[in-house]
Amino acid sequence: MVIVAVLMAMATMPSQTVIVSLFNLSFREKLGLSVAQLSLAYTVGTIIAAFPLSWVGKAADKFGIRIVAAVILILYAMALIALNWATGIITLGIGFFCIRFLGQGSLGMLSGHTIAMWFERKLGMAHSVLAVGGFALGSAILPKPVAWMIGEFGPSQTMLYLGIGVVVVLMPLIVFVFRNKPEDIGQHLDGDASEHLYHDVAHGGSAPIGDPAFTAAQARATLSFWILLTLSCTSGCIGTALLFHMQEIIRVGGAEGTEAQAAGANQMWAISFGLGMLCTGWLADKFRARVLLPIAPFLMMLGSLVCWYGATGRSADVVFTMKVGMLIYGLGMAFSVAVGSPAVARFFGRTHHGAIRGFMTSFGVAATGLAPYLAGKWYELAGEDFGPVLLSFAIWCVPLMFATAMLKRPTPPADPDLTPDPDPVDMHEVEL
Repeated sequence: MVIVAVLMAMATMPSQTVIVSLFNLSFREKLGLSVAQLSLAYTVGTIIAAFPLSWVGKAADKFGIRIVAAVILILYAMALIALNWATGIITLGIGFFCIRFLGQGSLGMLSGHTIAMWFERKLGMAHSVLAVGGFALGSAILPKPVAWMIGEFGPSQTMLYLGIGVVVVLMPLIVFVFRNKPEDIGQHLDGDASEHLYHDVAHGGSAPIGDPAFTAAQARATLSFWILLTLSCTSGCIGTALLFHMQEIIRVGGAEGTEAQAAGANQMWAISFGLGMLCTGWLADKFRARVLLPIAPFLMMLGSLVCWYGATGRSADVVFTMKVGMLIYGLGMAFSVAVGSPAVARFFGRTHHGAIRGFMTSFGVAATGLAPYLAGKWYELAGEDFGPVLLSFAIWCVPLMFATAMLKRPTPPADPDLTPDPDPVDMHEVEL
């Protein structure tokens, strides 16, 4: 199941910024768009894509991850192919909405949901494998082959091949291998020989033993929820802005700002994030979240300051400086993901885990979508200077260090809702 979840995560890569950005020039030339117009279409499409994600999480709780993942995968492949039919900024924005909602948002969320249903004691390490194998490895190795395909076959054919490829690789595994939870095939969490009290996954349709059973609304009423959510959104927001604008950041720092230079800096982030996840996932299973989580905003702050140093022309070798900054930031993001994701399941339980994760993912998708546009707009208002943008990133991380250090496991509800199926969708619960 870990392998299936990893491939689900890797299948989201055509909808991730690191791959989508490779098609930017072709979109601009074909549709006659400026950089600002293209960024606006991407931002609006991504933000709107965040709204329905809570419903996808609830659907996974109700109908099972397997059925929902199969439907999402087919729609996602169709959306990738249909993106070539965009005729202007509006239709392009709709296309971005579809691939970001179905790929980065839904399929990415379901891969993490799968891991949470199969692991407890080894949840941190399983999340690390998912992040390393699915996202970090994909970010490190796929951009160059996709760029080669665009040069060889053109952007339209490349997008067609990507859409077909995700279905051909993943659908057989979902149909013939995927199972919603270990109890479905007579197994137990973590591959253990028998169930025990510490295990808290739904068993035989009954309430999980010892599960805190927070509903999404009850989780949102706790301070811990908002600390975890803020950390998650911050790491994704800053990281996406850095990746999206790396070429321009290097240029204003004094170098040429070529695609190769930007790719080298971004690759250091992917490598650092991947290797960091391998270590921090193990630590997440050994130490409390509030001990490890403050390390994430500290490293994110340090990485942003190093990037600020390079972007403001203070470094003799801006490319090397950006590589160091992205390496540090990648490690900080690894702490955020590897420690924060398991903490959500452990703090709030698995009974309504899909709805809770769906709500949090909605904010995450919105943050990653909004970040490139805001950073680019601020860069223009500052007189084409990325210094104020990067410095603000570092300053924002300071209070987050103190907040994560105060993180506590919330007291379980006095009267928990122990029904595994989610409540019917209520529009008032989507607080975005």
